[in-house]
Amino acid sequence: MNCDRRTLIRSVGSAVGTATVLGSLGTAAASGSYTNHYYSGFDYWKYVPDGVGAGDPLVVMLHGCGQTADQFREETRMNEVADEEGFAVIYPDQYNARNGAMCWNWFYDSNTTRGNGEAEVIAGMTLETVEEEDLDPQRVYVAGLSAGGAMVPNLLAEYADVYAAGGVHSGLEYDAADTATGGTSAMTYGGPDPQAKGEDAYEAMEDYGITRPVPTIVFHGTDDTTVYPVNGHQAAEQATQTNDLALDGDDDGNVDYDADEVAERSSEDYDYTTYEYHDEDGDSLVEKWLVEGMDHAWSGGASGGEYTAPGGPDASRIVWDFFEGRTLD
Repeated sequence: MNCDRRTLIRSVGSAVGTATVLGSLGTAAASGSYTNHYYSGFDYWKYVPDGVGAGDPLVVMLHGCGQTADQFREETRMNEVADEEGFAVIYPDQYNARNGAMCWNWFYDSNTTRGNGEAEVIAGMTLETVEEEDLDPQRVYVAGLSAGGAMVPNLLAEYADVYAAGGVHSGLEYDAADTATGGTSAMTYGGPDPQAKGEDAYEAMEDYGITRPVPTIVFHGTDDTTVYPVNGHQAAEQATQTNDLALDGDDDGNVDYDADEVAERSSEDYDYTTYEYHDEDGDSLVEKWLVEGMDHAWSGGASGGEYTAPGGPDASRIVWDFFEGRTLD
């Protein structure tokens, strides 16, 4: 890490702390506390399983358009994974005064660059939670769906000193668009050249004095007609280019977009293919999971959910397995 986190937490927005304690919520939480908090004009929900605290990890979960944070909690079932694996979770909440469709505004620089807008707020919530719960600042991760997924590559580059790894589910590459119209186009046709965007993401990291790998896992359905599958490919390719540069500052192919390992598998209702992109030591640094026939939904989510594919590979557990053990060092 290249800056002091306690200094950063004071500088990332202004928090107005209120918390509603909901305690144990049946299906919402097997155990532990599930509470609502207010930060710099936004709400977020925090789940801390019993026994989780000092030195444990944090996962930040960003909902998609048309969802609320609490709905995203229910549909991903990430609290269940947190109970079993021992980490805290927060669910930042967008509200319709900022976006009528409840989308995170991933297509405006004023919301995706360090120290600005929604990116600053999400990072501030993250750091507030780490400090309040005495969690491990080296093991903080972020994942999202759709518009939330599109925010993730921006956070990984702009706040690479906060997030140790990220998960992009049905999202887009770093800086895929700069306007709402451009965002709509990118969702269908893809963003700019992912190799160039990979370089841009690394340059953003360099500007803040942060040069370290940013492990990234990408999920996408091959039948997604909201955020078309080209975006899953671009998000993975951009991540390989960013990580190639982050490893040693050179575009030398230590990580490239030729998969080192490809596997075809089946879940309850879907076939899927996994692609691994390794670093020079043979460790998986970027992964891409393509789910055949899945539309715009969280793979393996809760039955009956509005944005879930229950019979798909369990993205919540797979994303956690990818995150587990990764640190900022």
